Amino acid sequence: MALPAHAQVKIIVGSTVSSDVSAAALALAIKDGSFKRAGLDIEVKNFVQSNQKYDTFKGGAIDIDINMGAINAAQLYSSGVPVQVLRAVTPADIWAVVAPNDSPLKTPQDIKGKRFGVVSLSGTNYGATYAAMKLAGVDMMRDVKVSTLPPSAILLALDKKEIDAATIYEPYLSPALKSGRVKVVFKPGELYQAHYKEPFLALVISGRKDFVTQNRAAVTKFVTIMEQALANMGNNTDAAAKALTEVQPEIQLSPAQVKELLLPYIPNIIKTPNDAATVKTAQNLYDRMLEAKQLRTPVRASEFWIKL
Repeated sequence: MALPAHAQVKIIVGSTVSSDVSAAALALAIKDGSFKRAGLDIEVKNFVQSNQKYDTFKGGAIDIDINMGAINAAQLYSSGVPVQVLRAVTPADIWAVVAPNDSPLKTPQDIKGKRFGVVSLSGTNYGATYAAMKLAGVDMMRDVKVSTLPPSAILLALDKKEIDAATIYEPYLSPALKSGRVKVVFKPGELYQAHYKEPFLALVISGRKDFVTQNRAAVTKFVTIMEQALANMGNNTDAAAKALTEVQPEIQLSPAQVKELLLPYIPNIIKTPNDAATVKTAQNLYDRMLEAKQLRTPVRASEFWIKL
């Protein structure tokens, strides 16, 4: 039976609570009606903790994840979860290794033997830091005393000198720098890109293979709309910031604060689709993350990075 002209395809979209450009693009496209005009009914599920989002994705209760970690996508795929990466979006530019403002730490080598905080022992936060440290001859698994803490607890631990340095990310990074609580020792993504001459692919748009297969036209529309919103983010930052605070109230920031967090990262949005060069960059990342023990077994990016 033919569907009525006004029928819409429902897509349940998962997002980590974050000020990243993917979350802003999603919110903007929802608020300006782009998805609705394309026949897409978007239901957003926001998650404060990304691990809860990935568990929900595993359970099949999310169709598309707009800010999945590229490393997490490989971890899910290698464990048998039917995930497909639809689009790379951002490099690892929102992550930074920080230390108290009065700390003598200046380089990755200075962190050898020190107490270090990370949000988790998996994903971009740890993987990017490990890769950057390794380039400087520091093995995080052997040479650094690593502990895991939530972002807010990491900052408190730095204040109390319970740890010497840590990796944090937006929306926690900029306010901590602005307040003078911490300084940037180095940015892992910058060291990685300078050495390998390719970006550390951090956040991607991913979908469940079963949903993508059954709704390929709708998923293609979704990704196209996201690409358009991302491409126009520089001209629509005010609207995007306002939309994000409405679609993602858990972020607990004003539109002005969100705009301030978005602006530095808009120029670095990855503009290429999943072409051969991008998939090769993903494969190189996964090979390095296998060495970092972020992946238990080798994965082939070409098997689950698709081009719509």
